[in-house]
Amino acid sequence: MSALLRLPLAALSLISAYGLYHSYQCIVRLRQYEEKSEKAAQYSNTAAEQLHKTRTTQGSAAVSIILSFLSATALVFASPSTTTAVLASAVNVAATLAVRVHVKSFWDNKAKVPFTTGYNEAISGTAELVKVLGVLGGVWAVELVGAVLKV
Repeated sequence: MSALLRLPLAALSLISAYGLYHSYQCIVRLRQYEEKSEKAAQYSNTAAEQLHKTRTTQGSAAVSIILSFLSATALVFASPSTTTAVLASAVNVAATLAVRVHVKSFWDNKAKVPFTTGYNEAISGTAELVKVLGVLGGVWAVELVGAVLKV
């Protein structure tokens, strides 16, 4: 594979690394409120549901971005078959865009809370994660089209 064809994959690796940084920061900030959230969840089904959705959205974003990073990095350094490149691209398009919808649908309506700086920063960071997932999905889609055209 020529260096020019590896450029989008290298960009995917870098964008994924950027997304992983934001994902880590969000999770660390939200963990500050974990104990209080767990106590509230003992007494309120709504609080329990919110805690569960917070964990699943942040976890799914992290897993999707890790998958993107590992796939892009592997494709940069390996000489994959066309089938492998198409499959990896298709899986990443589906994963990043599905997770983007999942995360966005939960976090879009979250209001910032006074005196909870870490939580508010996590809301802003999650908005950035939604953007990163959208960019990753778009670039993986371009990579998928390129891989299919090689067939």
